Amino acid sequence: MSRYSLLGMSCLALALPVASVAAGGLALRPAPVRLEERVITKFRPECRTEYREVQRVVYRKVPETHEKEIVEEVRVPRWREEVRQRTVMVPVTTERLEKRTVLKTEWQQEQRQRVVPVPAQKVVEHQVKVVVPEVRHEQRRETVLVPATRREHRERVVTKLRPVTELQTRPVPALAKVEVPVADPCLGIVGAVGKVVPAVRPARVPVTRLVAEKQVEHFDVNVPALRPVSRAVTVAVPSSHEELRTVRSVVPTVRPVVEKYTVPVPITRKEVETVRVPVTEMRPKVETYTVRVPEVRIEKRVRRVPVTTYRTVAETITERVPVKTIVQVPYQVRACVPVDAVEEVP
Repeated sequence: MSRYSLLGMSCLALALPVASVAAGGLALRPAPVRLEERVITKFRPECRTEYREVQRVVYRKVPETHEKEIVEEVRVPRWREEVRQRTVMVPVTTERLEKRTVLKTEWQQEQRQRVVPVPAQKVVEHQVKVVVPEVRHEQRRETVLVPATRREHRERVVTKLRPVTELQTRPVPALAKVEVPVADPCLGIVGAVGKVVPAVRPARVPVTRLVAEKQVEHFDVNVPALRPVSRAVTVAVPSSHEELRTVRSVVPTVRPVVEKYTVPVPITRKEVETVRVPVTEMRPKVETYTVRVPEVRIEKRVRRVPVTTYRTVAETITERVPVKTIVQVPYQVRACVPVDAVEEVP
């Protein structure tokens, strides 16, 4: 609520008793009330968070490693030699006499005859039709195109550049006189000295530029053309006619010829012969051999192994814990307050 609304409510509360007395018919004089604007201090609650250190007990698992002896059984392999016997079949080869019938072949020469076809040739006459080519000459006229040249007058538009000189205003570097203040260090008198400094001033400068102009130019051109010319030529015209001719040709033939030749003829006869034949048979034989037999021996061994155990250890730690508190915060407000001291009226 603003200070103006508080001031209005205070004035309304003081004016009500005076109006009620005036309505009752009493001619009382209203009591004077003096208001004064003051600064009033009020309080509002505010929540604030603070951190406090709190000690707590935490239990942790601490690993501990120690060595422990264990007994284990180990299977140790080893080899031992053992003598054994076995019966094997050994091949034995012997020779024996056997009789067998053998076929023997002999070759004898024999005279024989045969008819052999022998190639031969004979001349045969026969008639054939032959096309005989011939050429006859004819006079003909032909028109040919002969190249010629004719002169032709033509026009073309040519763009030419013409130089044009004009005056333009451009900045030109120049020297300017400027007064520079100079102070005498002994007398303290300030004077002016002329000094030449570089400057830029506008000037009219002639500038030449190229202006494009279009002109019509006349020129002569040689134009190639073709001119028809008629001339007489002699042309060879091919033709042909048929003729009947007698032709002799060689015809291949075959004639039989009897010839004699000698042929080897096989003659087979039987013979009985005695031969030595190798005969192989298997005989048993006992032999001794050594083998390596694997065996396993059980051994007890002691070894130390690392064993890890966990021990619970209590540890006190300090933590920061947030704590919320409500604090009364003062603030100031301007308001109109009635004053108790009243001035006396004569």
